[in-house]
Amino acid sequence: MTKTNKTPLILIADDDRTMRSLLNLAMEEEGYQITEAKNGEQCLSEYAHFQPDLILLDAVMPDLDGFTCCKKIRSLPGGDHVPILMITVLDDPESVEQAFKAGATDYITKPIHWTVLSQRVRLLLTFNKAWLKVNAVKEELRQQQAWEELMRNILQQLSVQDSIQPILTAIREWIQASRVLLYQLETENWFESVAVEFPPIKEFSGTDFNLVREYGEQYQLGKTVVIEDVSQTNLASALIEQFRQLNTQALSIVPIIKASQVVGLFSIHFSETSLQSKELTLNRFADLGKLLAMTLE
Repeated sequence: MTKTNKTPLILIADDDRTMRSLLNLAMEEEGYQITEAKNGEQCLSEYAHFQPDLILLDAVMPDLDGFTCCKKIRSLPGGDHVPILMITVLDDPESVEQAFKAGATDYITKPIHWTVLSQRVRLLLTFNKAWLKVNAVKEELRQQQAWEELMRNILQQLSVQDSIQPILTAIREWIQASRVLLYQLETENWFESVAVEFPPIKEFSGTDFNLVREYGEQYQLGKTVVIEDVSQTNLASALIEQFRQLNTQALSIVPIIKASQVVGLFSIHFSETSLQSKELTLNRFADLGKLLAMTLE
């Protein structure tokens, strides 16, 4: 579930227990989920663990103050866009400027006007939700353009080259996989493209990486096999160990079909668990299998 579809989670960071309780109560009354931090260091830890939708951050705290904490959050994954509402007793122009330089999205002064706080929080969450939607559309468009460019590249190479290697490399780089393998069932030949930091498959000759025994029926039905975590499967322990040595944590295997017969397998290896099981991605894997069928005689 994406953040745009769930109840917003607000991180309250304040060293004053009474103020944290009051902020907690105010935000719960607005229907938000709450997590708390009593200092700047704990705020950083809670942010990294929960990835909240908004942070209410006290400016004046011992050890790690709110300004420094805000700067650190902005350097963390996802911290560049999370709304940070600074709460401070300081209302002089220099302090306000310091808050914005530290990366605060907005600020509010103490004593808190609770209606104003609720409105600010609501607006910041609304704006951020809209920002996330816009960026999701941009990312989807970017991926679609990259996919179309990959298809053009593959078709061009199919028309002018005899080697499968450049095609596999282009696919691996687009998918951001650690390796891709094309296996021809009749000849038992392997074709591989692997990222430089991973061992080539030839070092594991004799190992059954095509998994025909385990998933042959699914291949015959034209289904893509998705293994989201190799260590959690019922595969033989020796095979799991081989995947570990390959640094393969997740993989998908696409059957390549000609004249209603499975003639090959295309496997995509990932060094970490991924979102490869999304329907759109699986459809694209199937399209790749159809294109690769043109390379197998």
